[in-house]
Amino acid sequence: MEKNYVMVIDEGTTGTRALIFDKKLNIISSSYTEFTQYTPAPDKVEHDAMEIYDKSIQMCRQAMEKASITGEEIACIGITNQRNTFVLWDKNTGLPIHKAIVWQDGRCGDMAEKLAAEQIGKDTFSATGKKLCTYQPVLPIRWLMDRVDGIEGQVNSGDVLFGSIDCWLIWKLTEGRTHAIASSNASSLGCYDLNEKTWYQPIFDHLHVPVSIFPKVLNDADDYGFTSLFGAEIPITGAIADQQSALFSENCRMAGSAKCTNGTGTFMDINIGSTFKLPPDGLDTLIAWTLDGVTHYCYEGMIAVTGSAVQWLRDGLEMIDTSAETEEIASSVPDTNGLYFVPTLAGLNCPEYDPFARGLIAGVSRGTTKAHFVRATLEGIAFSLADIMKVVKERTGISVNNLQIDGGASKNNLLAQMISDYTQASVSRPDSVEATALGGAEMALIGAGLAKPEDLTDIMAIEKTFTPKMDAALREKNYRGWECARKRAGKWLSEWN
Repeated sequence: MEKNYVMVIDEGTTGTRALIFDKKLNIISSSYTEFTQYTPAPDKVEHDAMEIYDKSIQMCRQAMEKASITGEEIACIGITNQRNTFVLWDKNTGLPIHKAIVWQDGRCGDMAEKLAAEQIGKDTFSATGKKLCTYQPVLPIRWLMDRVDGIEGQVNSGDVLFGSIDCWLIWKLTEGRTHAIASSNASSLGCYDLNEKTWYQPIFDHLHVPVSIFPKVLNDADDYGFTSLFGAEIPITGAIADQQSALFSENCRMAGSAKCTNGTGTFMDINIGSTFKLPPDGLDTLIAWTLDGVTHYCYEGMIAVTGSAVQWLRDGLEMIDTSAETEEIASSVPDTNGLYFVPTLAGLNCPEYDPFARGLIAGVSRGTTKAHFVRATLEGIAFSLADIMKVVKERTGISVNNLQIDGGASKNNLLAQMISDYTQASVSRPDSVEATALGGAEMALIGAGLAKPEDLTDIMAIEKTFTPKMDAALREKNYRGWECARKRAGKWLSEWN
């Protein structure tokens, strides 16, 4: 039977998607489901790793059924995932020893702020390209070891393994045969030495966390073993972090090219070539991808909560029924009537790192309506991206004049226009916003020897381009109001609690 298909697991922060691609990288089928978000305290966000694994398997089987194919027709599997969420599990039972700690979690804010100011924090930044922060996993591992009965003994016993979500899924899919992580995901953790290409031992020693629980690091297109869970032995040949995956699939492979993914959060990534450079304040340096041992790097600016702010409107406030309706509701009013919503529901990353920032609604008046609130939510995403663009220009000298956008929220025409207006850049949207999954498929094909990177440069066509239309004086006035609101959201937890 011919192996004509590639299966991709696209693991997000709020849900899991499985997609079937043909070898020309057309999407044949897909299945999606959300999973549970646990928020036991204002500074804690957790997932059930077994739920993620079980639903990933279910979605893969559903996608196969929709496409009417069997495992014997799948040539390879690729995995792409949201980064920095991590799992600790018992390698003997295959069960997590605690809920997964999500990248939006802020329980280590005090620890991160203290260590970042010390020499160990400065040294770690120089080696890893990322300031010590709440989602650098060695910190919350130490937190769990200190506060949860039994975990310190389990971690030190040699029976516990660590993994980001790609690593966890690979270990489960291969039934414990492969404990490995993609280089792009390793760099995102902030404890991987980008000069030496190894885990940065000093931070592990400083916090007394055994580095032995961490996985080996592989190329993003590589041999990750095989799975027999879908009716045949299928090799897993690609794994790449979600933002870097979109950067690759959108052909941002030359230094200076950039993309913006609007998903749970908003992430702007700029290719900086094959030389590691420390980032300016407000940005990180990451491994974009490693292919055949050659590493490319990128600068990244991020906002943790953007698309998930829309989800909060739906699930938390019950203000909308579906995310898709935000465009129509927001378009029903010409502006926000002076309302600002700063979506720092899980802290601030850019233009400065502030884990104690929290969401803020400013400018409420008697004339404020639901439509104004929805529009302010979308505008908050655009303002946040303008903050990143300002940092990039002022602190790196790089001017981004054309920005490619992807991710579910990018389907929203009003949001895309707002991004163009407030960043003053031309915004191009591809004909498919599934850029993250496409990158996972491309890595799988490369890892399986079925394609070369140069074969995969013109896969995504541009569906629509947005250009700035807003009056300059109005843009500047609105942005000044945003900066005022954003600054008031800063240090909220530390100043008021």
